[in-house]
Amino acid sequence: MKPDWSLRLLRASGFGSVCAVVSAGAHYYGGGALIGPGVFGLAALALTVGAFLLGGRERGMGVILPATFAAQYGLHSLFGELSPVAGVEALDGSGMVSMDHTHGSMLLTHVIVALLSAAWLRRGEELFCALVRRLAARILRLTRPALPAILFVKAPVPAPVMACVPVAVTTEVSRRGPPTTFSL
Repeated sequence: MKPDWSLRLLRASGFGSVCAVVSAGAHYYGGGALIGPGVFGLAALALTVGAFLLGGRERGMGVILPATFAAQYGLHSLFGELSPVAGVEALDGSGMVSMDHTHGSMLLTHVIVALLSAAWLRRGEELFCALVRRLAARILRLTRPALPAILFVKAPVPAPVMACVPVAVTTEVSRRGPPTTFSL
């Protein structure tokens, strides 16, 4: 089911913005330099375009996981090329030690962000597509022509029939209380 373009763009921009923030933060804490607003805007735009192009229909992990790894590789390259280079083993303002841009912790942070982004995107896709399917089913149910009302006419109730009851059934014992003792 293909959603509306504006709704698709809204989803893609939300995903692109959040993933850009997470990627920039992970890049910085992985040892890279602080990302400037221009580079961040370019990263968010690139992620939004990628999410918009892939968001035409529900995708599985076979498409989402490679796309998020490619996005993280692209973001790592973008952040490395357009951001100022962090000095090797130089203490920055946050008290963290900045390391070379090719350090192993940088690779680990981008892999973790790729995995988290893939899981988040897949779950979001499942929920969104399920919501769209449910709404479409409800709308189709409401627009379906109503069935003509069937009028049920009360059937005539037959008159009660009097039954003859034998006399033995109608006799009753009039005494109440415990049974009397028999003496022989």
